[in-house]
Amino acid sequence: MAEKQTAKRNRREEILQSLALMLESSDGSQRITTAKLAASVGVSEAALYRHFPSKTRMFDSLIECIEDSLITRINLILKDEKNTSTRLRLIVLLILGFGERNPGLTRILTGHALMFEQDRLQGRINQLF
Repeated sequence: MAEKQTAKRNRREEILQSLALMLESSDGSQRITTAKLAASVGVSEAALYRHFPSKTRMFDSLIECIEDSLITRINLILKDEKNTSTRLRLIVLLILGFGERNPGLTRILTGHALMFEQDRLQGRINQLF
């Protein structure tokens, strides 16, 4: 049973990584479809939906990863650094560095990757910033 859960979690991660890579390589003028994503992962569209109920939920999961990564590090900065201007500088550097290392995810943060998706997703990003 544990092996099955691990395999499912690994497949979910593979789907999300593939989506992030597609966001990185896409010029943004076209939607990323589940058909293209499934082909990229090497599974059927039905297999995608066994792991995620919708494409919106896939984007939700990527947003959760972004939030977890940034908020965890921001909280460490706030805990360890007492000087406000230093805190601000470190947080800005963190966000800029994150953007440089993760161009596909940055397209989510700017809303560019979400322009063909549900408005609710943009609302989640707006709450983050």
